[in-house]
Amino acid sequence: MDVAAHARRRKACDFCVSRKIKCDGLKPTCSNCRLYGVECRITDVTNTSRKRVPLAPELDSAASRTDRDNLFEARLANIESRLDQIVADKTSSGQPQEVAAVPPLDQNNRQLSFQNFPEIRVYKASDMWNQGSTLPCLGISPQLPSGAMMMNTALLELPPLAEILPALDNYFENHNRFMPLFDRATFMHMVIDWYSSPTKKSLVPWSAINIVLAISYRVLDDVSIDDPRLAQCIRNVQSVTTELMGWTKDLLGLQVLLGMVVLFQGTTSPQLAIVLIGSAVRMAQNMGLPSQNADVNFPLDASLQRRRIFWIAYILDRDLSLRAKAPYTQFDAETDLELPEADPQDRIGILTSNIGHFKFNYFRARAELAVIQGKVHNLLYSRTAQRLSEEQRSEALSRVKQMICDWRNTIPTELMDSDALLKRFSRMAVQLMMNMYNRHLECVYRVHGIFAFDEAWIHRVRGYLSSSVIELRDGEINSELNHTEIAPLPGEWEACVQHCRLGLELSAFGKETEYSVWLHACCNLSGLIIMLVNIIEFPGHQLAVSDWDLIDRIRGTFEQMNAKASNEPFFLLTVAQELDRRARGQVKRIAHLRTMEIHEAMRGSSEMDETWMNPDLMDI
Repeated sequence: MDVAAHARRRKACDFCVSRKIKCDGLKPTCSNCRLYGVECRITDVTNTSRKRVPLAPELDSAASRTDRDNLFEARLANIESRLDQIVADKTSSGQPQEVAAVPPLDQNNRQLSFQNFPEIRVYKASDMWNQGSTLPCLGISPQLPSGAMMMNTALLELPPLAEILPALDNYFENHNRFMPLFDRATFMHMVIDWYSSPTKKSLVPWSAINIVLAISYRVLDDVSIDDPRLAQCIRNVQSVTTELMGWTKDLLGLQVLLGMVVLFQGTTSPQLAIVLIGSAVRMAQNMGLPSQNADVNFPLDASLQRRRIFWIAYILDRDLSLRAKAPYTQFDAETDLELPEADPQDRIGILTSNIGHFKFNYFRARAELAVIQGKVHNLLYSRTAQRLSEEQRSEALSRVKQMICDWRNTIPTELMDSDALLKRFSRMAVQLMMNMYNRHLECVYRVHGIFAFDEAWIHRVRGYLSSSVIELRDGEINSELNHTEIAPLPGEWEACVQHCRLGLELSAFGKETEYSVWLHACCNLSGLIIMLVNIIEFPGHQLAVSDWDLIDRIRGTFEQMNAKASNEPFFLLTVAQELDRRARGQVKRIAHLRTMEIHEAMRGSSEMDETWMNPDLMDI
């Protein structure tokens, strides 16, 4: 083997390198060269030396540094003069100074907001019903903004204390009473300190006040997302998101993040809440909230508040995990906390009636439901579930269904009847039950395969639009449903329809806010399709007239949502409109047949069957 000087570094011969085969390095001829009868050699490769870039000549030390300092001082003076002019203009105009009133000096000095993360793929509400869309698949750029980009809050301003006190009281009397994110006494003490002492005006307390105001305006007062007061609160909180995620002094940063999750999950962009809940749960874990041992060094009140904050994070984590079909962050095996107290002394989380003696621990029930939501996710979407056999999957499905049924049986009958709920309970109680019942319905729909975003279910539903299943005829009286051309309904269909009917009744008559409409959109759309399918399959059932009223109300709500969110109709709303046409045709067909039968049986008689000659049915 002809070996060059660099053979100690290169072991393979030229032939083996060219053929990309392993060279055994035998001398004088390797095995491959001997096999192919070629010369075995290693060519000496000349490495041209890299040209070094000459160092730049040093600047004249004294003169250059002086010029550079003068330049920086001039630029700084210019910036200060511009800031003074802006403040003077606002003072002279008499306009209140807002929190980020100072405009950015350049493109690199701007507030932190979710719009500044280019890799957050926006999942708008209009996409939720687009035929080609999938459920949220979110990503965040690893290159987070840094330095001056993080914040531009020159002044931490809030409205006068007297102006915001009613909103704060409203929040603590209603929302926080059932989802205890903050301790009221501690929070109000912080508010008084913030307004009374300039040294107390720090970022995180300021953001906490803003998030409470935002929840009060949006969730309780039904303020539009475009309202200036609400928009300013949201901008203020978003401007310090990075500081909140790094706050370890106390629980306040975590509480504000959870408040942001509550706020954003009822918007057209729920992916913001999905992004934040992961960070919030990680913060809770780092602070030891999932562990009982971490609470031993805290007073009883502080320990109780820590546990409540953990369960709020747990509930939101499971809600959004199931909504996005994404893994949740807090595993049950990683916590040893007991469920919230069944009968707390401070009555936090307890829902009461306006009439008679009644109490129900809403907070504990939500935590119990969150555990079941995790089981549903594990069964349907986890990697482990995909490896189960059909028998194992069937057994697991039965267990989860039974868990849902057992949980539902713990809810008092007064809360499972729309008339009783609307008459005997406050507006806030109705909103809370509506939210919890819809989260329960989502579990029911998913385990039975009738969720509006289940591909197999929608494929079956679209089968009704085929002329081989239902033939559209003149006079709006369609042909009879051809069951041989469509798959049978899922099991336990009648029970699912009953649960669905209650959910739609609460949404239709419970005075939903704009926030709750978006929060319950997926379940209500699923319920709308289920009710239409039920009428197509059973056009003569006794509740057909009242079901039509529910369908019209819910469909009208979705049409209003569609007008606000997109210029194009929702894909599933279009499907629902076509189903509506066929459902009405089936009802009229049955009514027509009944009328003909009665005429034949009672010739000359003026009495008609009250059910089938109901003018409401004939006019559908």
